[in-house]
Amino acid sequence: MPGQGLAVDSPSTDRTGDVVVKITPEISKLLNAYSEHKHVQKGYRVQIFLGDRATAEATKRSFLQKNPDIAAYLSWLAPNFRLRVGDLRTRLEAEHLLRDMKVLYPGSYIVPDEIEMPRVD
Repeated sequence: MPGQGLAVDSPSTDRTGDVVVKITPEISKLLNAYSEHKHVQKGYRVQIFLGDRATAEATKRSFLQKNPDIAAYLSWLAPNFRLRVGDLRTRLEAEHLLRDMKVLYPGSYIVPDEIEMPRVD
């Protein structure tokens, strides 16, 4: 019978070692330049307020106290301030957030916007 009595050595997968990565100054410079730029992506936010500055800031504070895990962005578009919340990649995610926001902010609506990518630790 073929293969009888033959001992076959298999390579070990339990090897340890060090990996050394050499980065040229040019590559290091490119990596630093890349990390300094803002990388935005098209997505959606839910606009929960449009009006005067004082009310917009108060609404933002109140929102963040109730929803510390959802980002809030205050911007000015003459003559009003607008408060948009969330960094949502899909329309479906935006619809889910909108449903939750309509309870406290009945005039809320979805807007396409440039969103920030989630941080990777």
